[in-house]
Amino acid sequence: MGWRTLHIANPARLSLRHDSLVLDNGDEYTIPLSDLSCVVIESRQCTLTSPLIDALAMSGAVTYICDEKHLPTSILLPFHAHSRQAGVARTQALWSEPFKKRCWQKIIHAKVTNQSEVIVQRDSETSDFLRRLRNHITSGDSGNIEAQAARAYWSALFENFARAQNENDIRNSALNYGYAIVRGMVARALVGVGFLPAFGLHHCSELNPLNLADDMIEPFRPFVDVIVRELLDEDGDELPFQLDMRYKTRLLELITMPCRFGAIETTLPYACELAAESLLRATRAKDPSLIETVSFV
Repeated sequence: MGWRTLHIANPARLSLRHDSLVLDNGDEYTIPLSDLSCVVIESRQCTLTSPLIDALAMSGAVTYICDEKHLPTSILLPFHAHSRQAGVARTQALWSEPFKKRCWQKIIHAKVTNQSEVIVQRDSETSDFLRRLRNHITSGDSGNIEAQAARAYWSALFENFARAQNENDIRNSALNYGYAIVRGMVARALVGVGFLPAFGLHHCSELNPLNLADDMIEPFRPFVDVIVRELLDEDGDELPFQLDMRYKTRLLELITMPCRFGAIETTLPYACELAAESLLRATRAKDPSLIETVSFV
């Protein structure tokens, strides 16, 4: 994967030339595809040629298409990203219910652990509560510890906050933007090892083509929360009414955000790849304990 993030907020024409993206907005710029880690197409007056779409899907970059609200809603994924995709998909189709429930248990344990790290400096009492609470997570999270943790977590992180219930709340807008960025990285990593992202471990909506990505993203969400909280602290009482370029630019730094995966210190995109690979190992061995998850440095 490359190192450059390309954010296109103004009208432009994008095409492919010699394994490079060519951006024409009156002036012409050329960027090698191998340099790109992320492309965000926000302008509704941007055109892409079909060869470029194909090349972006097959490259290591994650490409996001934004809606009229300027939120990433679509990503480009290759249809055949893995040489043994059929074999991986057949193994995925044989997941047993006990296997899926134990996997979900590990995922939620990691999520609550990371949530406790986010608020440890802000509210140590709630952080300790979350650490104790995670020990009660059972197979499939039958006790719905995730929801109990969420109530305490959001109350400690933000005041007078209702998650996803008010689209006009800058906090929700910023969280949704960041989650969409990470969701794309997770989905690409899953496809990269051969999984079909429509078939999840816990999420199972027939209308959702990324159920598995919505499972695996859970431990990554607190990394978005940290950035949003920092942005709000910087703004104080002068919060913007909508996401501005400063918020978007900072949230796109998720592409290079440091993290820990096991004993390795790495970045979030590579952690997504390692998480997908660990799920593949767990699937082949039918052993949920082989799943590894991301944590803060």
